[in-house]
Amino acid sequence: MEAYSLLEVNQYIKRVLALNFEEPIWVECELNSVSNSRGNLYLDLIEKDESSDDVVAKASATIWYRQFLFIKKKLKELTDSILSPGVKVKLKGNIVFSERYGLSFNVIDIDPAFTFGQFEMNRQKVIDKLKSKDLIEVNASVPLPSVIQNIAVISSETAAGYQDFVSQLSENAYGYDFNIKLYAAAMQGQKTEREVVAAIQAAKKDDNHIIAIIRGGGSKLDLSGFDNYNIAFEIATSPLPVLTGIGHDIDMTVSDIVSHTVLKTPTAVADYIIDHNSQFEGEILLMMQQIEHETQQILELKNQELMLMQEKLSSIPSLIVQQYRHDLNTAYDNILSQAEYMIKDHNRTLDNYTQMLEMTKPKNVMKRGFAMVKNDKAYVGKIKDIKKSDKDLTIEFYDGEIQVTKRQ
Repeated sequence: MEAYSLLEVNQYIKRVLALNFEEPIWVECELNSVSNSRGNLYLDLIEKDESSDDVVAKASATIWYRQFLFIKKKLKELTDSILSPGVKVKLKGNIVFSERYGLSFNVIDIDPAFTFGQFEMNRQKVIDKLKSKDLIEVNASVPLPSVIQNIAVISSETAAGYQDFVSQLSENAYGYDFNIKLYAAAMQGQKTEREVVAAIQAAKKDDNHIIAIIRGGGSKLDLSGFDNYNIAFEIATSPLPVLTGIGHDIDMTVSDIVSHTVLKTPTAVADYIIDHNSQFEGEILLMMQQIEHETQQILELKNQELMLMQEKLSSIPSLIVQQYRHDLNTAYDNILSQAEYMIKDHNRTLDNYTQMLEMTKPKNVMKRGFAMVKNDKAYVGKIKDIKKSDKDLTIEFYDGEIQVTKRQ
């Protein structure tokens, strides 16, 4: 049986590839890893099955130094965002086969429009999925606490946006105190989904009033990690209001769409929190002023009532004295009148008695035809009182008396 050497086989493959891929071709794939060595970029390219997410194809690619300078000039500030693991790209390059190093793909150009298109398609799919589950407005309906003090911040510890956020809150003009707890997470790259989801879940378990997701800005591709369904789901279903300040000016990420309140920058999030507390304080101060005003009115009214009562109380004793004085005068007059009546009545009774006594006087009785008999010693009222020894008796009449000699 005839056998070929490995070199012969690889030479044959090289000739076949050279004949079939004479011109550069465009390849759609996903960057699995990117490394830089001496100005050259070494890429691992993969393709995943859309239904299972399994890797169905894999290859290596290289962007040599000179070609990399050209691509950087073309992509400008988007270079790092596009040439990052997990990003879907459309690469133009030459298929090269080396008998020693095997198959490789030398990249000469990149189509950024394809990458943006892929991100937009993915973003729209995530939005549609969230809408189908009625999750878009859920977190927006969660009420903010009257005062925000305990703040869970999801950000990178070294991010400038996080430092700006903390400084803005700490140096607020009202002197409000805030308890800021950082839940560190990657804000871009392949770790964003896993770490942000974990941070949200941890923040929900602690005693926080709100969750603030902040970063220091970046390109649209830098922010694409927040177009992730799992992150958006955690935000939408959070029992705590989620404020986002991811750092964009125009477009909103899916995370912004499902959040309670979306703000442009971390500083804007801090200002929003300060203003929210200031508004509550203003309402409290207004209520205090209203209470003071109403209290002052009540005090004035009660003071007037007290003064009126004082006037009444000061006049009541005088009225009472006058009334008692009148009652005493009336009683005095009644007593005098009754006394005079009683005296007159007694006088009449005395007069009657006097008249009766006058009528019973011996002289008055004798005027009516009576006479009195007396012996030498006393008046005699009965015959038996006249003794044998009495010689003479005297009969006394009204107008005189006579001597009667007793017979022996």
